[in-house]
Amino acid sequence: MQRFLIAFAEKKAFYRSLIIQVFNKLIQVPSWAKAWEADRELHLKVQTLHEDLQSAIGAQHEVLKKSIAVSAMGSVSSVKEQPEEVLRAIEKERMIDAIKEEEDDDVDVTAEADAEQRTATALQEGIDAVTAIDEPAKMDSGGVLALNKLRIGCIRCAGEEDVFTQEVENAPNVFSFLFTLAKHKPETINGVAEVMNQLMASSSWCSVMEKNKFLQDCLRELPKGAQAVLGLQSDKVLALIDEDAKRMARGGDVPADLRTVAERMQSIRGPRKPATGGYTAGKVEPEKWKAIKTPEGHTYYYNSRSRESTWERPAELGGPMVYRSGDEVEVWSNGMRSWCKGKVYQVADGKVIADFALPDGSNARKELPSQHKDLRPLVARSDWSAEEKEAYQRWFNGIEGGSSSTKHAKPISQFLWKSQLPREALKQVWAVGNSGMKPNLKFEDFAKCCRLIAHCQAMDPAFVKEGERPLRVKLRSECVNAKPPALPKFEL
Repeated sequence: MQRFLIAFAEKKAFYRSLIIQVFNKLIQVPSWAKAWEADRELHLKVQTLHEDLQSAIGAQHEVLKKSIAVSAMGSVSSVKEQPEEVLRAIEKERMIDAIKEEEDDDVDVTAEADAEQRTATALQEGIDAVTAIDEPAKMDSGGVLALNKLRIGCIRCAGEEDVFTQEVENAPNVFSFLFTLAKHKPETINGVAEVMNQLMASSSWCSVMEKNKFLQDCLRELPKGAQAVLGLQSDKVLALIDEDAKRMARGGDVPADLRTVAERMQSIRGPRKPATGGYTAGKVEPEKWKAIKTPEGHTYYYNSRSRESTWERPAELGGPMVYRSGDEVEVWSNGMRSWCKGKVYQVADGKVIADFALPDGSNARKELPSQHKDLRPLVARSDWSAEEKEAYQRWFNGIEGGSSSTKHAKPISQFLWKSQLPREALKQVWAVGNSGMKPNLKFEDFAKCCRLIAHCQAMDPAFVKEGERPLRVKLRSECVNAKPPALPKFEL
């Protein structure tokens, strides 16, 4: 085993962190340590490795340290993979494996890369999965999967303040998602608590929570027990929850398995590392308002500099919403957790009276302030053109299995491969077109994937081949509701 590890390290330095983790665990066993000491040939072999890697291996145990080259000795004390850090990395991998086992299918995580890139990308993918959930149906079908991707990202980045600071503009989306999921799916509170613990350990993300009244209101809308669990994750959160929830948290009136979340999360974080990037106290962040859509489709506005939030659209983004009689709108039904299409019947004294159809077919009328969160203009989506619909329907009908209305995801993915797009791009198309990772897709889902492929085929090939986050964001924000320049091409 030890000979294999050295030979593997020589050829596959790419897997440095995993190689060091294995060395760390094996050398803790006295019989394995003796076997290493007794084999002089191993000592010569380890000295053929790059000095940086030798130093990292030597840092794991005195027995290993004695074997490395003299020239590598000086770096042993300064390597980042000190034994306590390696043990934290091992625990992170164990937690991630446990999360994967919660799903019927493996959670799709990033391919092996250098440790720094992998941690940042894992968090980005978790945040993107959360951001894609902007309506109740997506929360119902893909909320747990998005949470698990976010859990993996936060575990990989535990203690890496730089990585969290770079993503702080997404904090309102993420916190809003967590509170909405905890409210409607109470069984997810353990995973939500894990994520909250890591996010509130970041000074940049903690600042958003402390200054954002909208998020604080969402937190206090949770059941008392859920508030208490989240309050245990951070003193800053504890200060924000209501008094009954505080008493529950302080009095130990929380299930035993949830009381240990904070301790587990701290064990993989280690000592706090100062941020070296992003905005710091010495830098002035530019004034910027941003529209944030909650997982239930409500829109509020967030100022990235002041951390202020408001339901009323600020002047920088067009000013307050203006409605007129006859305007097409959508009205939120709390009872049915659904946006319902309707029309403005009357506008007077800053209030809007709207008639709308409920999902069960009945009609309703509601009076709301013109800037109320439960009222929004009907967003005109780009329906399929006649040309698109004919082609997409023909291709959909030709896919084997399923029914006339739904098809299995696997044969659909096999069909999409015929577009000849690079794998990296198809991964992003699938992430946007089937954001909930549903096992069966309806025609609308399939048509969306086809449209995204058409857009990719019309883009710069180098950008598409890159296939990373910028492509996914572009597809989701600009392409999914826009008619492509031409129909997609498939090698049929």
